[in-house]
Amino acid sequence: MVICDHVEGVVSTPAGPYYGPLAHGFACGAHLPVHVSSPWNALDDPVRDYQENRESLADSWGVTTAEDWQRQVDYLLAGLNIGTETDAVLTVRRQLLRQHGGYDLPAWRAAVGAWARRHNGGDSEEMVASVDVITRYEARFRADGILAPNGIVNSVFGYDFGRAVNMARWGYGGRFCDYRAAEAIVLRAGELCRQHYTSWADFSAGYALGRVIRFDNEEYGHMYVSVRGPHQLLMTDRTSPWWHIPFS
Repeated sequence: MVICDHVEGVVSTPAGPYYGPLAHGFACGAHLPVHVSSPWNALDDPVRDYQENRESLADSWGVTTAEDWQRQVDYLLAGLNIGTETDAVLTVRRQLLRQHGGYDLPAWRAAVGAWARRHNGGDSEEMVASVDVITRYEARFRADGILAPNGIVNSVFGYDFGRAVNMARWGYGGRFCDYRAAEAIVLRAGELCRQHYTSWADFSAGYALGRVIRFDNEEYGHMYVSVRGPHQLLMTDRTSPWWHIPFS
């Protein structure tokens, strides 16, 4: 079976920002609107999109009140929806690289096990196993151009930050917040992305790994191709915001 990316192009709205911090924040949430061919630089319309957003938030996120919505926003901006353990595994690898100039899989597994025993009360099996899952996904990312030939993923928190942008989009469209509150979330998400990543390519690889670790289960199915296509378009299409908005 062939699974297609179904990505047609980058859509923007003249009414939205193209430059500056707000545009940067919107661009950090661009994977999803690009996937569904909607504008990357706009919030949803609280009149046109109200009912659809309310139903979607209830079905996909269990959000039925403004309090539910705010709780999800807070989790996303704190990186708690994707969870901290996968990011800790990547942090351990970065430490090995800083301290030793390189690493191999046995050393990475051993260091992750030691970290887990210190922080998780001895429960290290799942975290150590994630080293191999990450390694296999990164190999696939390199083959598909999501990572450079020798590239690695530095953090998966970008997935939550990118989703926070879309949560702001849907929250405004579903009338769970006003425009100023939604804009503040978009700005904060962009700021957090700059703290954790150095470039659009670095961010996008982190976003992609977060998505597939959370949902794909190494099936390389819809959850994989639905992030691969937007990544490739955002990185290569001259109409992409990533071409005219500096990451830093």
